[in-house]
This record gives sequence, structure tokens and C-alpha cells, in this order.
Amino acid sequence: MSSLMWYLLFMTLITSRTVLANESSTLDMKVDVCNITGVWRNELGSTLHVKADGSEVRGVYETAVESTRGAAGEHRTARVIGIVGDGTQPTVSFSVLWEKGSCSAWVGQCFILHDGAQVLKTFWMLRSVADNLAGDWGSTRLGEDLFFKT
Repeated sequence: MSSLMWYLLFMTLITSRTVLANESSTLDMKVDVCNITGVWRNELGSTLHVKADGSEVRGVYETAVESTRGAAGEHRTARVIGIVGDGTQPTVSFSVLWEKGSCSAWVGQCFILHDGAQVLKTFWMLRSVADNLAGDWGSTRLGEDLFFKT
């Protein structure tokens, strides 16, 4: 990974907004376990429909945004595959392969807030197809998503 990518990742990590970190999980919550299975919507309007079966996660992701028009394909949906850890607030990782050949991956954790709401805090990486090695530098983007269970 280039030094620019490391710098961008570092800056994303240290400047990312938190989800009321001081209000995160407590032992007297209404919900006992953050359940990955269900429908999640992020702050940009993208929707994640997933079902966990043991440690395996499968579903469909419908994006509300694209890096360029048509990049995600005609229907802007992709199949999700991933894994989820154990515990009351498990870690999760999932990926999609878009119709036009780019791929995205998310890694994060499911949290239960003080009011019992479930949120999925993730960092993502989008890899677009580069025409050649010289065009590689601009083909990877990083960011974060906050999904709320609907």
C-alpha cells in the first residue's frame, strides 16, 4: 500500500466521527445481543439486507451512491458475503462485487446503544478497476459508514 493510502487511512481513523461513544453499550440495555440479521440503512440511504447463519453472513446490498454513474450496475445491487464474530456486540466483515467489476468491503462492529438501538459502525474500501498499473493510484477509496437497523 502506498504511503498516500496509509496516510488517508490514518487520517480517516483519527478524524472519524464517533457514534456517541460515551453512550455506547452498558449492561442494563433493553437489547441483549446486537443481531446482524436484518435490514440496515446507512447515512447516505444505502440498504443492507443480511442474514447471519452461524459465522456466515449473506444478503444483498443496495447502494444509494456510486463513484461514477453506472459503476454499480443497472440495479445498483450486489450480493453480500461475509463473516460475523461471536459475542453480544460482534465484529463483522462483508464484501460485494459490483456488476461493472469494482468491489467493496466493510469491516466493523455491531453496537447496542443505551436506548437499545442497534448500530453497525464500519470502515469501507472501494476498489475500482484500473485500466493499467499507472492508473492504479486513484482506484481505491476509503471511508466509513454508520448503519442503523430498521
